[in-house]
Amino acid sequence: MADAALEGLRVVEIGDFISAAYATKLLADLGADVVKVEPPEGDSTRRHGPFPGDEPHPERSGLFLFLNTNKRSVTIDRAREEGRALLRDLCARADLVVQNLPPAELQRLGLDYDALAASNPQLVMVSITVFGYDTPYRDWKGTALIATAASGLQHRIGDPGRPPLWLPYCAADFQGGVHGAIAAMMALRARRLSGEGQHAWLSIVEVIGTVMAGSGLGAYVFQGQLRSRSGFHNPGFYPWQVVPVRDGFFEVITMVDEQWARFVRLMGDPPWREDERLQNRWLSFQWSEELDAYWHPWMRERTKAELSALFREHRIAFQPVHTINEVVNSEHLRGRGFWAEVEHPVMGRTPIPGAPYRLSETPWAIRRPPPLLGQHTAEVIAEFGRGADEVAALREAGVIG
Repeated sequence: MADAALEGLRVVEIGDFISAAYATKLLADLGADVVKVEPPEGDSTRRHGPFPGDEPHPERSGLFLFLNTNKRSVTIDRAREEGRALLRDLCARADLVVQNLPPAELQRLGLDYDALAASNPQLVMVSITVFGYDTPYRDWKGTALIATAASGLQHRIGDPGRPPLWLPYCAADFQGGVHGAIAAMMALRARRLSGEGQHAWLSIVEVIGTVMAGSGLGAYVFQGQLRSRSGFHNPGFYPWQVVPVRDGFFEVITMVDEQWARFVRLMGDPPWREDERLQNRWLSFQWSEELDAYWHPWMRERTKAELSALFREHRIAFQPVHTINEVVNSEHLRGRGFWAEVEHPVMGRTPIPGAPYRLSETPWAIRRPPPLLGQHTAEVIAEFGRGADEVAALREAGVIG
C-alpha cells in the first residue's frame, strides 16, 4: 500500500499567486510530486505577508510557506525560448499541469494544452481562470475582487443602503484552488478509464456565483427574487442574525418554534412575546429593527461564554462569532490536532495550518518544507537528462536560477 494517496503523481505548477498554488498544495500534501515553476524573481506570494516582525523577505512569507509545503521549486525564465523549451520538457514528463496564466499568455508562450499534448497525449491540464475559456471575456484580466463582483455574491454582502463589500482574504482565489484540485482528480480518473488526457478549465466567477451565492442565484432563477444586502440579519425568518453582546458578537438561529419558545422563556417570558408581529416569524423580518429592541439589551448584558452555556443547556441554536485569536487557540482545533509544524532553513521551526481532511490509510502529511527559491532547479532538470555542464551553462545564461 502506498504511504500517500497521490504517491507517484507528477505535477507541474505554472502561474502565480494563490489559486494554482493552493490547488497543487492540496495534491502535494497527499503525496504528489509537485514541481513549482517560478520566474527568476520568484512567485509574487513571496512578497506578500504576513512576515515575522513585519519585515519582508522572500523566504519568510507566511502565505508562501502555507501554500507550498511538499513542493520542489525551479526557477525558469519563460520569457526566453530556452526557458520555454525547458518547460515543455518538464510538462512532457508530467501527469498533470495546473496553471492560472491568462489564456492568451499561455498560448503566446506555446504552453497551451494543444501544444503540450502534442508530445504528451495523456497529459491532463487544469486551467484556473477568472472568466473561463469559452466566453467573450476569456482574455479579460481579473483578480479575486473582480471575480467576487462579477459573480453576484458581492451584491449580497454588507448593510442595506450602503455599498457592497467584497469577499475578504482572497477567498475567491482559494475557492478556485479547491475546485482546480477537484477538476484535476476528475480528469485523472477519466484518464485512468480511457487512457486519454484532457484539458479542464474553470471559471472562478462561476464557482463563487454557484457555490457561495447559490441561494441568491436559485432564488432569482426559480422564484424571481432579487435579494440584496441584509446586513447582520438573514431575511429567511426571524431571528437569524448576528447580535452584539458584552464581549463581541453572537449568532442566534431559532427557526424551530419550540427553540424560539425556549429562548423567550430563558428571558423570563417578557410581555412583548405577545406582539402579533412575532406570531409568524417567517414574516417578522420586515419589522426586525423594532423587534430587535425587545431582546438585544438582554444579549448585551451577557458574554459569549455565558450565552454559550445558556443556549447549550436550553437547546437553542447558536454560535459565538470567534475572533482570529480565539480560533487559533480553540479547543476544537487543538482536539483535532490541526496545527502542523515545518522545519524551514530560513524560518526555523514554524507552525502552519494542517490537514483540511483526514484519510485513515493514506494520510495527509508534511514530507518536506516549503522550498527556497530555485532550490531544486538543478535536481529537477537533471531528472530529464540534462547533464551538469548543460545545467551550468543554462544557469550562466540566466535561463534558470
